[in-house]
Amino acid sequence: MHRDYGEQFKIETFEKIMPKTAAGLINYLASGIIKGIGPATAKRIVKKFGEETLMVMKTEPDRLATVKGISKDRAIEICEEFVQKWDLWEIVTFLENYGIGAKNAQKVYQELGPTAIRIIESNPYVLIDIVYNVDFKQIDKMAMQMGIESNFKARIEAGIKYALVTASNNGNSCVVKENLIQYVKELLQVESDVVENELINCRVNGIIVIDEFEDQEWVFLKSFYKVEENISKKIEKMLSEPNYKKVKEFDKYLKETEKENTLKLSEMQLKAIETVNENNITIITGGPGTRKDNNNKIHYRNI
Repeated sequence: MHRDYGEQFKIETFEKIMPKTAAGLINYLASGIIKGIGPATAKRIVKKFGEETLMVMKTEPDRLATVKGISKDRAIEICEEFVQKWDLWEIVTFLENYGIGAKNAQKVYQELGPTAIRIIESNPYVLIDIVYNVDFKQIDKMAMQMGIESNFKARIEAGIKYALVTASNNGNSCVVKENLIQYVKELLQVESDVVENELINCRVNGIIVIDEFEDQEWVFLKSFYKVEENISKKIEKMLSEPNYKKVKEFDKYLKETEKENTLKLSEMQLKAIETVNENNITIITGGPGTRKDNNNKIHYRNI
């Protein structure tokens, strides 16, 4: 492999998007994208070649082989791998400018292919469902830096999804529509009608479900709605089946069990156990620390 001056324009274009500092180059090469180059080897390469590092990595395996720990054969493999991953290098550097690391860049490349940068520039919010440990606010900041309009359709959709996922982290599978609109309005600093219009689009596109109960409209992510639907169907099925677990002569059996285990159940505990015995489904609730298994601070109901 020799220096190819016929490709000089491509190389110069490539160099414009690569890390400019020694530290940036070291982190870039040590990210794990090229097999066999770890932090120590990356430091040796950058220390030896400095500003020429990228040119050497792309076109001069003979010089690369002069670095301690890199054989001639391995140098050729490294240069070939570097060239093969040209598109990936571009994506890595592009995303690192916005605080998204190399490992996530690899996943983005796998999902979006060589045109990933073009796709992201037109809609940065596609990254939300691809990258790890990066939330809506980080992607939104990135989008604003790229000049995305505040009323951009994909931004409003992403804000709605973010709000519903945030609510689910607090144990809620749905949100009152008016509350959701207010939250997204404040989150994105947009008008209410912008959020309402996008809710309509999300509903049409099957992203959300809006259901009415308790005299209010509630908004679900469709995936959450389907889960609740499946649970409901399962409960209906359980309720329609015979109570196979019911213990005959329950009172007698319970007294024997108490005697054998030297237990003395409270009135509430006895009632709860009787309810479980008589019904296919019983809900037992209580606050944290109430020891719902053996404390009388429990609440129960059969359905």
